[in-house]
Amino acid sequence: MSPLGSAAVTFLISAVGTLVVGRMAIPALVRAQRVASPGRYEDCPPLLAYQETKRGTPTMGGLFVLLVGIGIAALAGGLTSTEGWPIIGAATGLGAIGLADDCLKFRSPDSHGLGVLPKLLMALAIGAVVGLVTRSTTTPAWAWVVFAMVVVAGCAHAVNLTDGMDGLAAGCVAIALCVIGLWVILHEPADRTVIIWCASLAGACAGFLWFNSFPASIFLGDVGSLGLGAALGTISLLTHTALWLVIIGGVFVVEALSVILQVASYKWRNKQRIFRVAPLHHHVHLGGVSEPKVTVRFWLVAVLLAMVALTVMELR
Repeated sequence: MSPLGSAAVTFLISAVGTLVVGRMAIPALVRAQRVASPGRYEDCPPLLAYQETKRGTPTMGGLFVLLVGIGIAALAGGLTSTEGWPIIGAATGLGAIGLADDCLKFRSPDSHGLGVLPKLLMALAIGAVVGLVTRSTTTPAWAWVVFAMVVVAGCAHAVNLTDGMDGLAAGCVAIALCVIGLWVILHEPADRTVIIWCASLAGACAGFLWFNSFPASIFLGDVGSLGLGAALGTISLLTHTALWLVIIGGVFVVEALSVILQVASYKWRNKQRIFRVAPLHHHVHLGGVSEPKVTVRFWLVAVLLAMVALTVMELR
């Protein structure tokens, strides 16, 4: 079977697998999270009403997304070459950090989980390991390791920030993975390992949208957003598309930048804000655009940026 055909089959199996596992996992997650319902926007009054509409919806759906995505990739041959191990390492490593963060938030209603700095430092450490095992003799080892740290940690946290509306992060991750997978199929068809991982993780995200689309039955949680973001960053390093990820994952970049600019403006401009609320999707939503429309429009932007990236990559 051709690389494209194999990728399509892997995508479908992963998507169906997520649907099947999700049907069994969601009731269990609902029962497990009935004790406490942690808040997310207590420090942001404009979003308190929005949070109320989500109260009672379980999180940590990323557990079965990663489980199925990684499991199908492994069964399809995603660990038969050395390229598969950095991907599974980054996804499970950041996923474990996200899981710890999610679990800590359920200690009590006012618990906020892990701090920002510890999560960032652990993400940078995992990125350093990815850089060490993926470095080549043709690039300065130290520079590559630093670059990998920025890509893995930055991508993980950018996806985490984007995960604030039903279906938004999962859909954008699926689009980015499909684009990178298509690029590899067109230019490195023999590199089946990365193709398998792109297809399996994208399929898992697509299957998750069955439950995560508006109104969501379950959220990704930090376990899912950090794990998927780390996998995406690692795959971009392995395929040498990390620099193009600025365009391919443009939605993630803009979402992260909106938070950085908002925090900087609030701190250095006498508590003046640039946006109504950051990340950007909440700014747009508070401007009067319905949540489903925000999500779909962000998906469309993600697709358009993906096509721009493919076009520019072909012309380079």
